Amino acid sequence: MPNDHRGYQPSGGLDGASDDIQAFEAALLGLDDASGAPADAPRQNEQLARDIADIERATAALRRAQPGLEAWTEPAADERPAGAMRKPRPVWLLIGLLWLSTALVTAGAVAAIARLAG
Repeated sequence: MPNDHRGYQPSGGLDGASDDIQAFEAALLGLDDASGAPADAPRQNEQLARDIADIERATAALRRAQPGLEAWTEPAADERPAGAMRKPRPVWLLIGLLWLSTALVTAGAVAAIARLAG
């Protein structure tokens, strides 16, 4: 009974099995048995080319139909209307407001300390 291992073949039992396993793996991967290249590579390449062309046509049509969807892109200066040019805010005005607010907070703190201490 110790040698009774249901279906166990001690030697020579896998002679043709490795070929079958390789053929099965090739079939799973979609490879041609002889060359190891994809069996339907030309068909896949043609389909990929058609799909890319379809995507490019749809992208071009969408850009023509809805140009506002690309809001993250800025049009060139010559494409903008004359009144659409934004005037930058003066930096000195912002710096002055920052100093003024700092001075007011400091004056308020000094006044509060003087009133509490005095």
